[in-house]
Amino acid sequence: MYEFLKGKVAEVGAGFVVLETEAVGYLVLASQQTLGSLKVHERVQLLIHFHVTDSAQTLFGFSTLAERTLFRRLLQVNGIGPTSALGLLSAMPPDELARCILDENIEALTSIKGVGKKTAERLIIELREHLTELAAPTRAHTSESISDHDELAQVLTGLGFSPQQARKSAMHARQELGSSADFQDLLRLALQNSTS
Repeated sequence: MYEFLKGKVAEVGAGFVVLETEAVGYLVLASQQTLGSLKVHERVQLLIHFHVTDSAQTLFGFSTLAERTLFRRLLQVNGIGPTSALGLLSAMPPDELARCILDENIEALTSIKGVGKKTAERLIIELREHLTELAAPTRAHTSESISDHDELAQVLTGLGFSPQQARKSAMHARQELGSSADFQDLLRLALQNSTS
């Protein structure tokens, strides 16, 4: 129903922002990653996920497409609701969360508030094979700057990398492991190189 909201930041609080647009204030829940990028009185655009239950209608806002895409993917994991998904995204950026899943780093995942061992294991089992899906919504936007056949760079872009960073990390991973290496190994190395 809602794709994005554009307006002035009226208030930033613990876990939420009030976005004023056309004389209406929208209460939007957001991660610490997104809230940390906002300043009161500035004009912004937030991508929106509209969540409806029997008892509430809630707006979730995101400063990047990568964050919203990962949020929606997290909701498909058994036992992960919107609050848990937002907590995961507040704890670490999309690329770091992806690296933890690829590395099967249960210790890092369980260090996040509200995530126990069983939940961490479900995240790894249900997400590690589907990280390529995270890039799908961004491919149309990156077709001019990233070649269509470079799936690794597309996935990195979907995880929040700039097109230039994505190409560079993908190239380094292929140089180290070889182009015929397993895709998950290439992605893991590319994510590791991004922080080194």
